[in-house]
Amino acid sequence: MATRISVSVKGLTGLDEPDRMLAELEAATGMSWRPEPVAEGRVLSGGIVEIILVAVAVKGAEMTLEATVAAVKGVVMRWRRERLEPPEARIDTEPVPDPAPVPDPERGD
Repeated sequence: MATRISVSVKGLTGLDEPDRMLAELEAATGMSWRPEPVAEGRVLSGGIVEIILVAVAVKGAEMTLEATVAAVKGVVMRWRRERLEPPEARIDTEPVPDPAPVPDPERGD
């Protein structure tokens, strides 16, 4: 079973803040993160926005789930400390089914 890790940030953010946090999460965890669409998210006019960044930790990954979540918490805490008015941030995990294996014609799948 894989685990979906999501970081939700809601509040005032700069235009490049989501991309910066995404890069920091990727560097800290070695995982590929992606933004997830949110109804009122990533508004370029400034103001309160919500962004959600998501990664999926699969079994057998280099970092254990606990170490990955600890690294994510460290990035989020550091990111919030750097702001005068830190936005709300939440880290969630949920199990997801393992992705179906992709057929490999060379193996005869």
